[in-house]
Amino acid sequence: MYKLLILLIAFQLTSCTDQGESKQYAFKNSTNYNMEVILYERFGTNDSFSIKSAETKVLDQDEPPYDDGPFGVFDSLKLFFEDSKKLTYIPLRSKDDCSDSIKNPFCPYSNYNCLDNICTFEVDSIEYQKAR
Repeated sequence: MYKLLILLIAFQLTSCTDQGESKQYAFKNSTNYNMEVILYERFGTNDSFSIKSAETKVLDQDEPPYDDGPFGVFDSLKLFFEDSKKLTYIPLRSKDDCSDSIKNPFCPYSNYNCLDNICTFEVDSIEYQKAR
């Protein structure tokens, strides 16, 4: 009985495979305005990044099995443009609500262009027009 259990454990340990590389999530600012990105955590703390016009900056990294997607621990993300306009993103109720027709950086697979494990969300003039 113990030999079988040890054999099963040994088999499990030797059969583990690499689950893949980490993914990085970046923002690309394609607008004519510099912007400040502020990430708000569920517990009240936040982080912020400045992204100049025509700049791309990595903001998050996700390890396999990619459960939370980009910004999974945050409850909102706000963009503040240098002309005082503001744009807010919040997570959708379900990952099933993510689609190409809804541009939201909290969606792990839609609206990102991925190349070499760097997935980029582009803030373009259309997104800027949504800002108030």
